[in-house]
Amino acid sequence: MEVSRIQATPAFHNNQPEQKPRKREIIDVIADNVKNPRDVNDCVAVPRGIFKAYIALMAGTGLMAMSNFLPKKVKPTVNIIGWGLNILSAYYFAKPFAIKGLSPTVTKEEVESNNTK
Repeated sequence: MEVSRIQATPAFHNNQPEQKPRKREIIDVIADNVKNPRDVNDCVAVPRGIFKAYIALMAGTGLMAMSNFLPKKVKPTVNIIGWGLNILSAYYFAKPFAIKGLSPTVTKEEVESNNTK
């Protein structure tokens, strides 16, 4: 596993291979219209499982809140989906601690060897 050092300032020299231009996505359109570009371009390294857990938690909570405004016939179904997403988020939060060995742990030596490159 390669760990890259976080740089506070952008590199002024181009030491990366040239990449193909990628297809514009919806986030690119939103990013072009944002007043403060740091809101979109700021980056914090978060493990993928934790990110999935936050997304599932927000979606589940949002669905459960929206179900209050739906008719009584649909409300239980939307609540169950919201509960399912919240349970899924709990699984994603707990998976790294409960099931060891799924993803390799980065050792201090690996980080130091990558930082010296």
